[in-house]
Amino acid sequence: MRQVYKFLKVDNHQKISADIHHYLINHTDILNPKNTVFFNHISPTHVIQHVPSLKAFLDYNFLKPILTAVIVVPPGRENTLHVDQIDPYVRMLWPIKHCQGSLTKMFDIPRESLKANFLDGADHTFNPSHATSFFEIVEQRDWPLIDEFELLQPILIDVSVAHEVHPAPDATEYRISFTMGFDHDLPISKSIEAWSELGY
Repeated sequence: MRQVYKFLKVDNHQKISADIHHYLINHTDILNPKNTVFFNHISPTHVIQHVPSLKAFLDYNFLKPILTAVIVVPPGRENTLHVDQIDPYVRMLWPIKHCQGSLTKMFDIPRESLKANFLDGADHTFNPSHATSFFEIVEQRDWPLIDEFELLQPILIDVSVAHEVHPAPDATEYRISFTMGFDHDLPISKSIEAWSELGY
């Protein structure tokens, strides 16, 4: 089976995480408990403009995201199993706050067991740069586990593979992560192996 995730070594990833958290507090209302939703789009241009450390990382690696979003998982939340899209799409996932102890589990689920779910306002077409849709699992059973990881550093993840977040059992705070997606036609968006070929 193809590689479905890969940890990235970023020396100053904790500094970038702290800067993104500061940005979320001071430039968005995403972390307001009254407004919290699971998947929150933010403008790539806006976050890069206000987080110089993130811009430096992207510039150094010649990366230009077309999708940036914040994923907020409340303590005790279950049943987040989903597929973001059918075709392989590799995104970068970054821990921001309270990720220690949580697990992301990835499962082998056949495509015929998926059902499209369109978010409010979606036009019923699939666009990975907008993520206005995702796929739910129509049959609930013990699917084969491919692997699992604890998000303690940046990671590449193929979001076409079914996955779900399990908050830490003793969590009392929201688990916050940040994701970036790149041009869907680029090799690095189609496979994790393409990142390895570039030295990541």
